[in-house]
Amino acid sequence: MTDLTRAARILEEGDVTGREALAADPAAPPEALYFLMSDRVASVRGAVARNPSSPFQTFGTLAADPDDGVRGALAARLAQLAPGLGEPQRDRLADAAWGALARLAEDTAEDIRIIIAEAVSTLPDAPRATVLALAQDRAMRVAEPVIRLSPMLTEEDLLSLVAAPPVAETLTAVARRPTISERVADALVDSGDDTAITALLLNDSAAIRESTLDALVVQAAERTHWQAPLVKRPALPPRAAVALSRFVAEELLAPLAARTDLPAEASATIRRAVAVRLAGRARPGESASDAGERALILLRAGALDDAAMLRAARAAEADFVKSALAALAGVPLSEVEHVVVTRCNKSIAGLCRRASLSEATAEAVAMLLAPPAPTASASVAPSLVGDGELRWRIDALARAAGR
Repeated sequence: MTDLTRAARILEEGDVTGREALAADPAAPPEALYFLMSDRVASVRGAVARNPSSPFQTFGTLAADPDDGVRGALAARLAQLAPGLGEPQRDRLADAAWGALARLAEDTAEDIRIIIAEAVSTLPDAPRATVLALAQDRAMRVAEPVIRLSPMLTEEDLLSLVAAPPVAETLTAVARRPTISERVADALVDSGDDTAITALLLNDSAAIRESTLDALVVQAAERTHWQAPLVKRPALPPRAAVALSRFVAEELLAPLAARTDLPAEASATIRRAVAVRLAGRARPGESASDAGERALILLRAGALDDAAMLRAARAAEADFVKSALAALAGVPLSEVEHVVVTRCNKSIAGLCRRASLSEATAEAVAMLLAPPAPTASASVAPSLVGDGELRWRIDALARAAGR
């Protein structure tokens, strides 16, 4: 330890280099460090602020130092001390340190406030007034870590920040906080702030009421940037998932259909909706093979029904209708192709009956695949093809298609 005599000689000689060295010496007498905290040279005062041996009695004076560098040095030192400090007023060191931290938390220099905010953001026993002051800071680099992480902030504190945010970005910081409650989530949605709501949806741990999610799903039809976080959101209510399947971007349909946390009925409804959106209509330049694949996609999803057939027939999607009719009737595509070549209305009617198509749909299919000649009679209704004749025609078609 530097003895008092040597320290006194350094102080009396007035050499800046000597005073800086003494101020930075962890073995310097506390009395010397206390004296140097008011040195006329900022670099000397900064060395005192950085010195881990400087007595706590220097904290208050250094926290009010006119030089940003000195205050910053003290802030860095106090940030290291903070995790080990007890509650204020438990002992003199803690009381002095928390008092200096509170003053630095309101410092004019943003970088200093950032140091303090990061130091107290996760502490469970930081002074509440200091935490609240930092959370209400208009500089988000200061406020954000405290808002997002501080265990000192209550639900009421968060609601107050949402109700009267110092800046718009405050809302987004609240929305990113882990495990926020349904009340806080509702308040964020009620704020109407698009960025904050997006952050809320991306926050997997946020509790959001089902009714609130339903309302957001409706708006997501236009606010497309909400769709991905909604589709990927844990515990997505079945009703919301089904609603999303009707309009989300195509690249989101696969992850939505692949969810394993939905009831079977909702999953089936989503798969049908996805299939209809992906395979319900012909794409430009579609080949016969593409049309057949579309039919199989709809069949596997349970979406290849009378309505799909009627729409395709009226849209003159001949390749699709042939593949779909074969799939629904349970016959090879070659048999349907043979009927089309022979233009046999009764065989088409029989296939439509076997496929359980309505008479209106069967007529549309027949008009597309085997339109009657101008002098011929109208197409045959499926109901006019009896069971025996149906079996005979299917067998005949199989034999003809095999030749």
